[in-house]
Amino acid sequence: MKRIILFAFLIALILPDLFAQEPVKSRKERREERQEKRMEEVKNLIENKSFVFIPTHAMPLGGGSIQLSYTFEAEVRDDSIFSYLPFYGVAYHVDYGGRNSAFDFSLPIEIYEMEENGNGYRISLEVKNKMDYITYSFHISELGYSTLNVTSTNRQAISYYGRIEKPEKE
Repeated sequence: MKRIILFAFLIALILPDLFAQEPVKSRKERREERQEKRMEEVKNLIENKSFVFIPTHAMPLGGGSIQLSYTFEAEVRDDSIFSYLPFYGVAYHVDYGGRNSAFDFSLPIEIYEMEENGNGYRISLEVKNKMDYITYSFHISELGYSTLNVTSTNRQAISYYGRIEKPEKE
């Protein structure tokens, strides 16, 4: 009799826990939660003017798509841009003895414009690098996928495709 009472007592303790568990979420619900979290993260990065663009492809004006390694990036931090991007195309004016890429620099941003549209964001910023005015135009989706169009007074325009990420802490 003691065993039956003990067994009934254990079942009374365990049974409510079995029914109180949250239902298992479907794959679609988990994906939607991840996307909502990512959309909130991208929005915060853009509003704080602190994000890193990591390109996966470069698309020069006169050629096909070029796959890039993950060593390239352009970081926007407060009122500066830290750019390390390759350039493929025609240069109209090049500094004598210059060994670095045209888009390898750290400069303060002179003009910064941000606009939110229906399905993402458009950010345009301008910098002056010696005798060259460079415009970076980001078109960023809500999930952080981005196209970067770079125009320069001394070089052909070039586009990059990649994603926006959170900057690493120094």
